[in-house]
Amino acid sequence: MKSKSLCLLLLFIFLLGFTRCTDNCVGSKAKVVDLKCRGLVTPEGIDEAVFSWKIESEENGFIQSAWEIEIASSREDLEDGNYIWNSGKTVSEQQVNVRPDIAILERGPLYWWRLRIWDGKGQVTVWSEPSFFSLGLNTSDWKAKWITSVWKKDSPMPYFRKVFDTGKAESKLQRAVVYFCGLGCSDLYLNGELVDKKRILDPAQTNYEQYALYSTFDITSGLVKGENCLGVILGEGWYGQNSVWGPWAKYGDPLFRLQMEITYEDGSKEMIVSDESWLWTSGPVLKGNIYAGEVYDATKEIKGWSEVGTQLNGWKNAVVAEGVIPVNLFPQVMEPIRLKNEIRAIKKWKDSSGNWIFDFGGNIAGVPQITVDQPKGTHLKMRMGELLREDGSIEYNTTGVFATGVVQTDEYICAGNGREVWNPRFTYHGYRYLELSGMAAEPELDWIKTIVVHTDVNKRGEFECSDEQINKLHELAVRTMLNNTHGLPTDCPHRERCGWLGDAHTVAPFENYNFDLNNFWMKYMEDISSTSSAFEKNTLHQKLFNTIFYFADKAPGIPYMISPGKRLCGVASPDWGTAVVQLPWYIYLYFGNEEPLHKYYQEMKQWVDHVESLTLNDTLSTKHIVPYGLGDWCPPEGNNAIDCPVALSSTAFHYLDASILAKTAAMLGKSDDAGYYSGLKDKIAAAFVAEFYDKESKTFGSQTADAMALDFGLVPAGDEKAVSDAIVRNMKEKYDGFMHTGIFGLGRIGQALSRFGNSKMAWDMFTKTGENSFAYMWTDADATSLWEILPVNGKSKEMCLAGSSLNHPMQGGYDTWFYEDIAGIRPDVSGPGFKVIHFEPTMTSYLSWAKASIETPYGRTASEWSQEENSLVWIITLPPNTSGIVALPDSKKIHVNKRSFNKADYPLIGSEEEVSLYKFPSGVYQIEIYKE
Repeated sequence: MKSKSLCLLLLFIFLLGFTRCTDNCVGSKAKVVDLKCRGLVTPEGIDEAVFSWKIESEENGFIQSAWEIEIASSREDLEDGNYIWNSGKTVSEQQVNVRPDIAILERGPLYWWRLRIWDGKGQVTVWSEPSFFSLGLNTSDWKAKWITSVWKKDSPMPYFRKVFDTGKAESKLQRAVVYFCGLGCSDLYLNGELVDKKRILDPAQTNYEQYALYSTFDITSGLVKGENCLGVILGEGWYGQNSVWGPWAKYGDPLFRLQMEITYEDGSKEMIVSDESWLWTSGPVLKGNIYAGEVYDATKEIKGWSEVGTQLNGWKNAVVAEGVIPVNLFPQVMEPIRLKNEIRAIKKWKDSSGNWIFDFGGNIAGVPQITVDQPKGTHLKMRMGELLREDGSIEYNTTGVFATGVVQTDEYICAGNGREVWNPRFTYHGYRYLELSGMAAEPELDWIKTIVVHTDVNKRGEFECSDEQINKLHELAVRTMLNNTHGLPTDCPHRERCGWLGDAHTVAPFENYNFDLNNFWMKYMEDISSTSSAFEKNTLHQKLFNTIFYFADKAPGIPYMISPGKRLCGVASPDWGTAVVQLPWYIYLYFGNEEPLHKYYQEMKQWVDHVESLTLNDTLSTKHIVPYGLGDWCPPEGNNAIDCPVALSSTAFHYLDASILAKTAAMLGKSDDAGYYSGLKDKIAAAFVAEFYDKESKTFGSQTADAMALDFGLVPAGDEKAVSDAIVRNMKEKYDGFMHTGIFGLGRIGQALSRFGNSKMAWDMFTKTGENSFAYMWTDADATSLWEILPVNGKSKEMCLAGSSLNHPMQGGYDTWFYEDIAGIRPDVSGPGFKVIHFEPTMTSYLSWAKASIETPYGRTASEWSQEENSLVWIITLPPNTSGIVALPDSKKIHVNKRSFNKADYPLIGSEEEVSLYKFPSGVYQIEIYKE
């Protein structure tokens, strides 16, 4: 009996252990990798803990069923199980933008975290490798003062220093963090060294009356026991400049706020703050204007100025800053602007004035770097531009000399102490060519390099195909985009450098395929929101470009044409202000981030209501038709040649905005709003068709009009193919078989053709050569970036060279079509952020091969196809915890992973003309579509 009882007890213990093991014992072979907090790897000083991760698994159909996060005060504590917070097993597929409620976290300390997940079978993974993050300061946490120097007209940029002693503490130093905001832009030094040598023009531009951004630096490893020295250099940036646009553009003289928090191993803390005890003097940066350039006098360098023990004379105490002081300081979560790759000049020559011209081979945004050995006092002048005159000198018209009144110019006065290396740090330029003057003899080609400068966004998309002309167009779009990514999406890198809302919503889709821009767009949305927040009396409204103007009060929440900054250019037109609705939706669609839809919902709603009110109260309008805007900007031959009626494109955007708002309201559980805006969307659609659609000829009248109607779903059901055919007729009959669109049509015309039976016309348009072709841009215009007016023929080339920019990303919308229709990969709204991926190439008949990949928030997805002798071989990749919608032809023999395609294995979820849409689970699939 005892023996039987003992056996039963042992069996119970065994079964109990087995039950626990199914939940906690490692069984899944998957791995959790690429841990991020707030979309960043090991970030310091962020605003909140928002977790994301990726999964590695060789198992097709892998699903995450639950997750568990642990947080500890050190890596050792985490690995020992001494956590300060544990989520417990949380049943959820979510792995992107996970926001647990963790009230215990404090601002300042470093936190280590790790996680594990459960698969669809209930098996758990091993714990991930640890990562870390820290939370930054709230506005109320700041104890430091805003300080500055004593400014006079044409004062050099000031240098500041502060000596402090860590040797007095009894305990060993554990951690030291600096929170720092220097406006307009700034450099931070510690013990004679730049804290971040690649970081430049920091922080990013904002609306300084309301808020500025601060950066966080862990300087623990740079401190020594005893005395240390912090140093700061200030530049004008966007805060202090008044060389361009006028005195009203200036907020005030440069200033900064710094707070260093030191923690010792015994738990004691010390704080060093910016106050009147800091010392300052004038430095060798005689001028540092964001537009005009930088002047640096190396003979005035102050040796050891940010080091301990340096004997200094004439330094004065800092003063408390006055004037426009930001009300709030927020952490800069967006990646900073950095010095990136170096470009060497490919040739040089002497122009007719005796100056030396260097050609860097391509139009870029960056700064020159000189390496010289010249006598003391040698005054080198560098002027930059993107176009040459016939005599080989630089033409400065296209870089905005008429708009800004300045030529991009950097100057360096040599110290004469041997080899000197220098590059500006308080400006940047857009240029291909550089004019050098002032040297005693002929310069060497390697005297000058260019360092590319842009926000350090992560590349996530790759595209390539068998046609070199398509690849060239892709390269131009990506280059021009990076040339205009400097803390905000600029229109050009040399002239205005402004964040026009119309440009932003036009470029967002193609840029989101190529780069991880979640944090970048979130920052820009706050720029728009803060710009629009105030009530303004008697504000400029522009009905039709340079035609009809009026002045009226602007309600809070209605945006301007430009954000951020003081150059607002009036209240946003309906076709520019639509960015308020489109951008939050694109952040959601491409990155799976719901935050902007919650945060900016009221502004999205207010915008739609505002535009609808224009259709009811304006004498030019009929009900639901939006009568004005700027229109389909910059087609070939310029804005006087816009084919698409302004009212049509503005009304189409109004429909799109109402449609997005209805979907957003439904997702947020706002059922009344969802019903109202869904109804409004239908009314706009009916009015649009009644006003603009020619039922006999099946067209809305122009390439852009038809392309927008097809893209937004405004074409009467059953007429889609006919409307696409109308684009073909228009191209052949009027425009030599080529496109004639502005920025609204160019990003949609490829899809409007290839998705509705006209892929041959799309192919012919993109690969055409000679007059009226994309190839004309580089064969006849020598374009190495996208121009404001694309030089696709002689007339458009002539118009742009008369003074338009040669570096304008708004023309790059076509690149979306390369990913979506040539490679055949795009996000599906049923699973935003590429949680559900739509695979459907439409151009397989015209190329030998094509491939694209995107590093989504869930991992790498890819579509790669090639034409073989008897079949099309198509390989698609879906990262773990995602699924795909795959379009397959109905009439072809198909193999999937070397087996005949069994429809029962892949649920049918829809159909289109001659193809059916099937649901595929995550994994890698080789699909063979046989030709016979």
